[in-house]
Amino acid sequence: MKKLVNFIKRDHPYVYLTGAVLGALGIKMASMQPSQLSFMGSSPAIYILAGICGLFILMALAALAVKLSRWKSFSATAFKSPAMLKVSRYFSYLLCVAVLLLFIDRPLMSFAAMANSSSSADSMPDGFVPSMFYLLHNGATFFRMGIWTTVRIALLGTLIAFVLALFMVTLRIQKPDRQDNDLVRFLKYIGRSFASIYITIIRGTPMMVQALIFYYAGFGIFKGTGMSVTEINQVWSFFISGLITVSLNSTAYLAEVLRGGIESIDHGQTEAARSLGMTNWQTMIKVVFPQAVKNSIPAIGNEFIINIKDSSVLSVIGCMDLMYATTSVSGIYFKALETYCIAAVFYLIMTYFSSLLMKAISRKLDTNVKELPSSN
Repeated sequence: MKKLVNFIKRDHPYVYLTGAVLGALGIKMASMQPSQLSFMGSSPAIYILAGICGLFILMALAALAVKLSRWKSFSATAFKSPAMLKVSRYFSYLLCVAVLLLFIDRPLMSFAAMANSSSSADSMPDGFVPSMFYLLHNGATFFRMGIWTTVRIALLGTLIAFVLALFMVTLRIQKPDRQDNDLVRFLKYIGRSFASIYITIIRGTPMMVQALIFYYAGFGIFKGTGMSVTEINQVWSFFISGLITVSLNSTAYLAEVLRGGIESIDHGQTEAARSLGMTNWQTMIKVVFPQAVKNSIPAIGNEFIINIKDSSVLSVIGCMDLMYATTSVSGIYFKALETYCIAAVFYLIMTYFSSLLMKAISRKLDTNVKELPSSN
């Protein structure tokens, strides 16, 4: 509120130029035909708002004429006096209100009327945007199912991957100590090698290929037990297969994220904990891991956003995510470009609000937010 008050009281440069542009847009919108949802129609209010826009344009033209005639001494003219600057500032606020009302009554209400008529049409309307609203309305069931599946897979997959990544990074950072016997040394070597090989393979292959391998491998295992296809689909569904794919894929990336978080902790803290009598395991659990997880929260949030987008590849195995729903709607109505543009808008909305949530959590925990590229 304080910033808004300061903005209102402060003089603004280029107020005449900006106001003239807004005034021209306002007059253009006032000349548009009113829609069925217009609340002003052709009433005198439209002419009053257009008149405000025209008056500001005339004032801006007068200021321009004076500036061109008195280029070097324009600051000494009446247009640069404190009283005139105050008048022009408040007049510009009135202009903004007028343009906003015109925008709501003309373009916005026209757009809403078009969306309403397109959604309730009996057949596919002409035009790109009307077709999008028709597809959105008639394919709403598919899109709701797809969005719900996408969010569940991304959220559950990231949570499961985080738990598995804690286990994986524990294996990854194991180093043989002098007091370890041969069996413990061997187990640490096996665990570290397994984690390294797993991370290398998962990060080195596309998620689409992993989804196909996991689904058909699981299907083959259940088929070998003598189960029928119907029974297998009840146990090894497309959703379960997609969730496992996302979880195992994200585990590799989050393990490396956590390993980076662990390595970022000052080694002196580990030495201090050991000097207090803590074992290596107690040091990791009580000192290192809590700080590493906190520092890795922005990257974990980014992985969740990545999973929202990258889960689109699960449509290759028939998982009813947003991309599979989009493909289904496109096949029903034979409108590909419009349908995929709808999907793009949905993905953008989900990732944008997830990004805002991640930033809010990071600020709450006082951690640095870092933008990471896609994992695939």
